[in-house]
Amino acid sequence: MHGNVDMTVEDGRATAALSGDFDMSATFTVEPRFEELLAEPELDALRIDLSRLKFIDSTGIGVLMRVTDEVRRRDLDFEIVPGPREVHRVFEVAGLADALPFAEPESPEG
Repeated sequence: MHGNVDMTVEDGRATAALSGDFDMSATFTVEPRFEELLAEPELDALRIDLSRLKFIDSTGIGVLMRVTDEVRRRDLDFEIVPGPREVHRVFEVAGLADALPFAEPESPEG
């Protein structure tokens, strides 16, 4: 299963929910969607939800880093909802878990 992104925008606040595998083949679909979203002048905030991701590789992380750079350049409100443990571990190993604005989990997992 390849990655998918569902984007919603309401009152200048966007949510991008990623699911499946965020690998090289998924970037060809996902990255242009982020580019279109970030081209919106009315955008005030972006929330990226990784909670439904099954897998992310370096190309997926690269897309998220480019999106993060653009969001910070535009000074938008921004947060990333962490993915499942195995997905978030990739960010930890890459040294990015503290560099990206990950939201606190809503409920602790046992």
